[in-house]
Amino acid sequence: MENYYANQSKSLEVRSAGNAQVVEYIPIEDVAPRAQAEEFGFGELWRRLMQRKWLLLGIALATFLLTAVFTFLSPDVYRATTTLQVSPEEARVSLGDRAEPARAPRSEREFYQTQTELLGSERLTSETIAALKIADRFEDNDSLRARVYAWLAEFKQRVSGSEQSQEVQSNVGENFRRNLSIQAVEDSQIFKISYDHTDPKLTADIVNTLAANYKQMSLNLRNEAVSNTKETLDGKLKEAKLKLENSERELVAYAKKQGIITLDGDRSSASGVLDSLNLALTDATSARIAAEASLNRSQNVAGADRTLENPAIQRLKEELARVQAEYRDKSSLFKANFPEMQQLQARINELTKEVQRESSSIDRTARSKLQAEYEAAKQRESELKGEVKKQEAVLMGNRDKSAGYLTLQREVEADRTNYESLLARLNEIGRVADSSASNVAIVDEASVPTRPFAPNIPLNLVMGAALGLLLGLLAAIMAEIMDDRLRSVEDMRRALGSVPLLGVIPYISGRNNKNVLALRGQVGSSFMLEAFRSLRENILMMKAPSQQGLALIMNVTSPSPSEGKTTTAVNLATVFAYTGKKVLLIDCDMRHPEAHNKLGLENRLGVSDYLLGEKENIAELIQETTVQNLSAISAGSAVPNPTELLAGERFTELLSEVEGMFDHIILDGPPVMGLADALIISNRTGNTVFVSAYGQTRKRNLKDAVGRLHQAQCNIIGTVLTKMKSPEVSNKYYGYPNRYPRSSQTAMVATQ
Repeated sequence: MENYYANQSKSLEVRSAGNAQVVEYIPIEDVAPRAQAEEFGFGELWRRLMQRKWLLLGIALATFLLTAVFTFLSPDVYRATTTLQVSPEEARVSLGDRAEPARAPRSEREFYQTQTELLGSERLTSETIAALKIADRFEDNDSLRARVYAWLAEFKQRVSGSEQSQEVQSNVGENFRRNLSIQAVEDSQIFKISYDHTDPKLTADIVNTLAANYKQMSLNLRNEAVSNTKETLDGKLKEAKLKLENSERELVAYAKKQGIITLDGDRSSASGVLDSLNLALTDATSARIAAEASLNRSQNVAGADRTLENPAIQRLKEELARVQAEYRDKSSLFKANFPEMQQLQARINELTKEVQRESSSIDRTARSKLQAEYEAAKQRESELKGEVKKQEAVLMGNRDKSAGYLTLQREVEADRTNYESLLARLNEIGRVADSSASNVAIVDEASVPTRPFAPNIPLNLVMGAALGLLLGLLAAIMAEIMDDRLRSVEDMRRALGSVPLLGVIPYISGRNNKNVLALRGQVGSSFMLEAFRSLRENILMMKAPSQQGLALIMNVTSPSPSEGKTTTAVNLATVFAYTGKKVLLIDCDMRHPEAHNKLGLENRLGVSDYLLGEKENIAELIQETTVQNLSAISAGSAVPNPTELLAGERFTELLSEVEGMFDHIILDGPPVMGLADALIISNRTGNTVFVSAYGQTRKRNLKDAVGRLHQAQCNIIGTVLTKMKSPEVSNKYYGYPNRYPRSSQTAMVATQ
């Protein structure tokens, strides 16, 4: 064998400093194997949860029982519900110039949200409490919450030193609203008001009174809004009226000062006179031309021609023709004795006679009349032309004054429009105020409930069970996450990576778990013995071809004490002896020897005596056991420095000498963590079986221990998981049908 110090000069150093031993090694993170990530499926999760089923079921049962106790001890609560219909109101309450309907709030969604808040408002609840006189039922001055609040207020007063009012603030309204629920039915105008209380009659009285108060409050709020709007409009109307009167007075004064006279509100008197003069001048010119033409014709025609051409005669004849035509038109509608027809006939007769008179005298007076008409027309035309020129001069002078007049006139029109608009709004507000109709209608009044609304026993129990299972599941998951111990073979594989698993030793409850079951007459029937047989075969399979025919020397160790290391070593030596091979068990745990107790041997002489040089003959140390082919060397006398003894040459000599005497040599070594003894033994033996306990060995310790062994260049041939409590172990690894004889069982193959 190679010298330990030659192999470990760079990674491990054991030196003596007085009575103390100092072990130095490289951090295990540099050499520890890294476990490969494996998929964590639902099957593994279910198995882990089943390992903690009592925690899960305990929390679930406790939660269910608490829910049941709370449910059955809770008083019966009754619920009464009343139904309201609330319609949005539209009112012209705007104060601007546009007469568009204004709604407060602006949308139906906001409107119904506002009504919900109003139904739960402090004003409405206070009115309801006062109307029913139930304030004393909602005072909680003696409750735990009120006491805590009072204590905190007093503590704050003492700390700050400030004086605070000693008045107890009543939270009656808050307690009242806590049991009030308001639901707006979607896509409708319906509101459902519900109240919960232990008194069924009180619940019905509360919701009915609340609904009635809400209806009245809605009217009051509307009347308040209308009254405020009316007062505002009255003030604005007075201001608008005063402003209109002032602007009208300014307009009249300006027109009077400037001498502007309007005819129809838009045109001045000068403009009107000029228009009239122009029309009169046009007529006078036409008359003068006509008279002149008639006079010229009268000088060239005689008697009948003059009569026919006389304008007066022609006008009379035209009038006569017109009246006759009118008479004919109306004769189809009226009879001859109809008053209007008689008037037309009289007119026809009159015109006929006049034509005849004129015709008879026309010849005498035609010339003189035409001359007189001509002179008069000419004179009138001349006069009108003079008046037109005068009025044009006056109009040109008034144009400079019209700009100011028009400005004042526009102001008057604007003030008049504003006044009329405000007056119309005021009249409309008056009509709204006179209306007593409400937009709130009570559809269904609440009746006194006969059945309690709460507690809902079936629902509470189901929810309690579901919540308990959920809490239990969360607790189991959290416990599994926080638990660093080995809980499965997969945990060990993930922690150790490529180190093979040689076997799984089941846990046997009772006293037998601490004894050597292979020596208790259970050969051929024990699950424990079957597990060690499989472990034996796996170890033999892991033996290198170059070591075939040589004695198998291996050290059995564990990360920490009490993980089944000694029991595994003793039972493993026993099942090796069953094969007919000579087996030696050496107890090298000189700090806490236990192998001799398992085998029922004495510990007077042993390894420590040989290493100290007190015994030279190894044969004197070997003790025979009750198991055929199995011998043992105990740990020997207690020594203060086992590390230095194991690191010496005599330990190598001991192994070399017994190697030629036995077929298999198994060493029960000390734990790895905290000691250098196991590192030295594993390095010297060349083979190490690493033992871990199910539900006891922590993954971190396991990784650290394996890292230390690798750091010390030890050959770990595999690991063993002991104290396995899973019910699957016997069926999965060692379960065979009863019809197969035990002698034909095969060994479990080592798994990577």
